[in-house]
Amino acid sequence: MGTRSPDALKSALGSEKSHETAVYKEKRNYQNPKTSKSSSHEGMGKTGSKVLIEAAVDGIQVQSPPAVAAPAAVAVKFEGLRKKKKMKVKWSQVLLVFFLVVSVVMTGCFFWQYQLPKLLPDESMGRNTKAEMMCPRFPEPVPLEHPIPSLKDALEKVDVMLRQSTNSVSLPSLSAIVVLNDTVLWTGNFGKKNISDPLSGLPNEYTVYRIASLSKIFPTLMLYKLWEDGKIASLDDPLEKYVDNFTIKNPLGRSRDSELKHITDGLIFLDSGEVQIRSTSVTLRRMASQLSGLPRRLRATSLLWKGRTQTAINLLQDDVLVADPGTKCHYSNLAFSLLAHVMAERIVGVDYQRWVLDNILDRLGMEDTGFDVTPGVYNQMAVGVYANGKPAPLYDLGWYRPSGQMYSTAADLAKLAMMLLGAYHRKLLEPDSLKIMLTPLFRCEKDYFANRTGTPWEVNELMGYEVLRKDGDLDGFSATFL
Repeated sequence: MGTRSPDALKSALGSEKSHETAVYKEKRNYQNPKTSKSSSHEGMGKTGSKVLIEAAVDGIQVQSPPAVAAPAAVAVKFEGLRKKKKMKVKWSQVLLVFFLVVSVVMTGCFFWQYQLPKLLPDESMGRNTKAEMMCPRFPEPVPLEHPIPSLKDALEKVDVMLRQSTNSVSLPSLSAIVVLNDTVLWTGNFGKKNISDPLSGLPNEYTVYRIASLSKIFPTLMLYKLWEDGKIASLDDPLEKYVDNFTIKNPLGRSRDSELKHITDGLIFLDSGEVQIRSTSVTLRRMASQLSGLPRRLRATSLLWKGRTQTAINLLQDDVLVADPGTKCHYSNLAFSLLAHVMAERIVGVDYQRWVLDNILDRLGMEDTGFDVTPGVYNQMAVGVYANGKPAPLYDLGWYRPSGQMYSTAADLAKLAMMLLGAYHRKLLEPDSLKIMLTPLFRCEKDYFANRTGTPWEVNELMGYEVLRKDGDLDGFSATFL
């Protein structure tokens, strides 16, 4: 084969080295473009990817040990992060869809439950629930000194005053009662039932007295009751709505639009505008509050007149109003009697006394109140006397009975007072109706005996308060309800 000289061998080795370098450069230029950046890091002294280096040394191919390229690991790491982000986005979308579905379902259930028919509570269940309550809803009331000292002193003064008022001539018998809500605070009975009879007993809260004009309370109660029941459309309906061809002369009437009165079913207001009633109208409420302008009684009749309602209406055609309706307080027995008979005969179709007995007296348990003085009633009655001590007759008021015929006792009037206060266990009118009935309507002029008028009250101011009262006087008897 022959040998080479040292120089030749050196030259050969040099050519081999240059060949190896050429091969290495060629391999570097053959790298994947994706790893070129990472490879440049190797030239900066960092561990980079190693490529296969072929060296032809003495005809022997030399292969460098393979290694895992670092840039590939970084790429794998970024690929894992992308997958995790995609998974997070996917689960967020799933949760969002889930919550949307739940919201739709809950909303549907709410509307379905709202549209279900509501069950009325059973009374027995209510009683059981109350019985099972362990704690009171309100704290127990603090007991006060009873009787209250100031109230006790006031009642003692009333007792002394009434006791001193009785006398054997003009006031031989007197009964009084004081109530607070549904409680009787005090009763007082003085004198004798019959001063001319030595054997006569003492009066008590069940002694019967004629109550005269306190009888006007009952047509008023009838008016409000029929209004509550819808049989009367408005308290301010004109009388001619229920009485055909009702006319009466009104020389004081005014017709200018500026003088219209504006009235509601609650109170009288001059600046409201809900219901307009001409000042010339005789209305039901005005008849019950001494504002109708009707005369005290029918012309050419007395309080003992025993005519009929239609006859009274015919007589009114030739009569005149004494005041323009709604402008002046004027006391009228005619107004209350006409109101009572018209409501009974034209609206409910029954006798007035029968209606009062069935719908007021029986309902409130006023067993000792009525119109006709029977022998049994007479035995319970105190004897009425004139101012000179002579006994007064028990005459019948005939057609004017609704204005003053009735009799009653202190005990029965206490029941009536409790009902008007809204505290009696037997209800007649709703609270709103009672509030309207007890509200003053009109301020009267100085020549009237009360400061204001109501239905049917006389209202006076006392120590900063408005005191509602109804007084009655009839031969031999006097009564006050306040």
